Amino acid sequence: MKRYRSIEEVPMTATHRAVAIGAFDGVHLGHSEIIRIAVDSASRRGMSSMVVTFDPNPLAVLRPEFKTTVLTSSELRARLIEAQGVDELLEIPFTQAFSHIDWDRFCEMLVTPPISSQTIAVGRNFRFGHGGVGTAGMLRDAGRQRGIDVQIPGLVTSSDGKPISSTRIRRLIAQGDIADANTLLGRAHCLDGTVIHGDGRGAGLGIPTANIAVSGRAAIPGRGVYAGVVTIGGSTWSAAINVGMAPTFRDAHDIRVEALLIDYPGGDLYGKRASVAFLEYLRGETRFASADALVAQITKDVARARALTAGAANPLC
Repeated sequence: MKRYRSIEEVPMTATHRAVAIGAFDGVHLGHSEIIRIAVDSASRRGMSSMVVTFDPNPLAVLRPEFKTTVLTSSELRARLIEAQGVDELLEIPFTQAFSHIDWDRFCEMLVTPPISSQTIAVGRNFRFGHGGVGTAGMLRDAGRQRGIDVQIPGLVTSSDGKPISSTRIRRLIAQGDIADANTLLGRAHCLDGTVIHGDGRGAGLGIPTANIAVSGRAAIPGRGVYAGVVTIGGSTWSAAINVGMAPTFRDAHDIRVEALLIDYPGGDLYGKRASVAFLEYLRGETRFASADALVAQITKDVARARALTAGAANPLC
């Protein structure tokens, strides 16, 4: 997949494209349907498929006071989009200046070179243009005037009939409802980060963990212990993952992500990129009466995590 970080990077050619457009944070099942429409249209018409999205998430620029968390880093979002067979990815830098583009100028940008959309797939809740006045319906009407086919699929819903949305998934993740969130995502929720030095207490107890620094904007699951899969340096392990503040030993208020890598053979991991996939919630964060009690519980956590993640892989994270 070719990846462009600005419109200026897109080659100025006569190539027509089938385009899917949206923020696509999470690349959940609803997003996948929009992307599938563009990929299928490109295949039928012999065109290139392109996803047009934004970096950072428009909400981070337009409503910073909301402090909206991000389900996928830009890198993870790109990997998930590529896995769906997309030929090209355009990530438009979303700035205050870009947010002031009028809705009709935005439509013009999509259908003229270098993007040159011939078909467009867009979610029905998509808003664009200065003040968010542009709607999917307005984009469809503008497309008709140009002979551009704009497809607006129906909302993808979960088994309870409720629409799947990034906002709903963020809420589930914050509550620790990782299994429900994963169902809506169609995959495991993942965090990207870097292995950093911790307090060293785990190693002292005979249960060394990898402390993983993640972005402050990331959608970190609610405090507790999870079964998951961790990939570091090309190797993947089942893991018992603690999200919290190590309450048995400290009263600090910074949230940590610590992964106990099951059957890890040893070696230096510091500074390496890590991807953490959360599969199941195991238990809440607990303050134990002693280190021995903590070790006994962690032994149980590891056994459950091993069973829950048997055969699991983490190919996209």
